Amino acid sequence: MLNLAKIPLFRALPASERKQLGQACELRRFQKGQTIFDEGQPADSVWLIERGWVYLVKRAPQGTPVTIFTVTPEDVICGFSAAVGQSRYYASAIAATDTAAIRVPHTHFARLLRDQPGFAEKVLALYHTRMRHMADAISLAQAPVERRLAYVLLRLRATFGKTVPVTHQELSHMAGTRWETSIRTISSFKRKRWVATSRGKMTILNPQQLRALLRSVSGGYGIAGRNETASDH
Repeated sequence: MLNLAKIPLFRALPASERKQLGQACELRRFQKGQTIFDEGQPADSVWLIERGWVYLVKRAPQGTPVTIFTVTPEDVICGFSAAVGQSRYYASAIAATDTAAIRVPHTHFARLLRDQPGFAEKVLALYHTRMRHMADAISLAQAPVERRLAYVLLRLRATFGKTVPVTHQELSHMAGTRWETSIRTISSFKRKRWVATSRGKMTILNPQQLRALLRSVSGGYGIAGRNETASDH
């Protein structure tokens, strides 16, 4: 039986509910690049990301895969289609890193949404944040690369704190740019002492400058306009 108390989404549930749900759930591990579920596959489960990142990938009309969102443990829920009566997943979920995910049968998750108003409110808040992130990313799609990278770094900082576990390749994927372009841009950020890099990690030294870079053209994208400071991990 899984102990779900460590997942913030479930902490408000009565202990009896967590125990019952934990008996129905299953922890699975995926290596980087493995598929968790495919677009169009029957949506029989909701997945909770315990560790790692997951790319949500949708096929464009011409068949090209497009990453529409990156799910982190803060976003937690993946495969929400299964909880709201959709018969099939609207996108594929691909492990962007080695990932641990909890599979929740859709009937159990849907029952919690129906019977536990506090739980449903938390889920709605998560999806409101996700929609805001996706809207920000769409509005930045045609922006210069440095602004897209600044946005991604600030989003990661909000999740992980001052030092974020990301490689150049992963960062370029999230920002929708080429790996070589990401390296050149981050090198420019390093010369300005906005960021520092080490193997598999980036440390954000000057988030104020990254926010200013976004505000200079955006009038304040969602994450750029925040005044709160993420805790340093």
